[in-house]
Amino acid sequence: MESEDTNFLHVHGEKIVNDRDEAVFLRGFCLGGWMNMENFITGYPGHESGLRAAVALVLGDEKAHFFFERFLNYFIQKDDLQFIKNLGCNLTRIALNYHHFESDDQPFEYKAEGFALLNKVIGWARDLQLYVILDLHAVQGWQNRGWHCDNSGGEPRFFGQKAFEDRAVALWQEFARRYRDEATVAGYNVMNEPDTDEVTWLNHYYRVTQTIRAIDTRHIIFLEGNRCSQQFDGLDSPFDLNTVYSSHNYVEPMDGIYPGVVNGEAFNRARLERDYRERASFMLHHKVPNWVGEFGCLYENPALTGSNLRVMSDMINIIEGHGHHWSIWTYKDIGMMGVVLVDPESEWMQRTRRVRQLKSRLRCDSWIERQTQPIDALVRQIAEYTAEMIPSTSESELLSKLNYGLQDGILAQVLLPVYAEQFRGMNETEIDGMMQSFAFKNCVPRAGLVRVLQMKLQG
Repeated sequence: MESEDTNFLHVHGEKIVNDRDEAVFLRGFCLGGWMNMENFITGYPGHESGLRAAVALVLGDEKAHFFFERFLNYFIQKDDLQFIKNLGCNLTRIALNYHHFESDDQPFEYKAEGFALLNKVIGWARDLQLYVILDLHAVQGWQNRGWHCDNSGGEPRFFGQKAFEDRAVALWQEFARRYRDEATVAGYNVMNEPDTDEVTWLNHYYRVTQTIRAIDTRHIIFLEGNRCSQQFDGLDSPFDLNTVYSSHNYVEPMDGIYPGVVNGEAFNRARLERDYRERASFMLHHKVPNWVGEFGCLYENPALTGSNLRVMSDMINIIEGHGHHWSIWTYKDIGMMGVVLVDPESEWMQRTRRVRQLKSRLRCDSWIERQTQPIDALVRQIAEYTAEMIPSTSESELLSKLNYGLQDGILAQVLLPVYAEQFRGMNETEIDGMMQSFAFKNCVPRAGLVRVLQMKLQG
């Protein structure tokens, strides 16, 4: 894929610059939930592969293919990128699931339809003069335990498994071959949110840089920290001059009054600044660029909207005060984090409401669902009982594993067939009409966040 524009971005010391050596600050949104579906973004329980299988059982393979093709068609269109551009942004980070490009039963064979879909969005971005970062969000073998890498709630299997690593490296070779001459692509985010007890294996995989460089010497490589891009201790020192490091900076607690006091500790600008410097200490020490690839707030509780917007305003000031770069998670969803929201009265929201309410009561997304439910006490009882029987057990660690394994895993899988049943009997015309719920023209901007961004980016 070629572009007439040869103005590639590259790293110069602590800055990202263009070919005229002008500093460029990357600011924008992650296109989450599109080429890598995530349950809270559209409201289903569990992980994407499970959803696709459940819908296929209800609709049949052919109609299920149409179901997801229509979703992909409407969820991101040129109007969406135009909106991002109009806000004053210059970047989209596209979250990718390897399944769009390679099948597990045909490794190292690449799907034309996945690249065709990606090329369409890159073309829109080129027309609008937006940069694109390719983000491998779901990697073969799963790089963390979360549903957001298409993991059913188990453990990451990628690290230490040569077969998985070889496939991921080969896929990046394919990306590099296809996009090495495309200046619209700012660079390659080679793995989203890795999580491994053996950081040596992460360093081993990050040598994918050398493999990419054998094909593509111009594009920036974006490397994330361990523990879901929060810990950089143990990473090799910077070994490639055209590399940007990426932290993810979600504010905890995500449900507190700001500024205020939470758990006896001040929750204010000074704390945000302290936490940011700690997260970015590797980059500050090595004097390399930092790109906050993800940050954002939960807007589940309307009473906290003002606090959330103040957090977002201060976070942008802090990031830019260090001369760093950012992309907000996420662009579009059904109301939890996005700047563009699916209309609550749309057909999609009406049809899926009952099962989404069940999902919330069971807290089948234990990270995003913050409202207390009766099931919380039951899960806590299991953790307490186990810790009592096995005193060496960490109750908090066990509770976290139970949340993922029981709620995000088993209960979500039990609920998936019920979710898919909502679509039984629909014909293609009805499916197409329902999926238009995701089209930009039928969605609603989050007015408060839009105002914050316009003030920051447009003066």
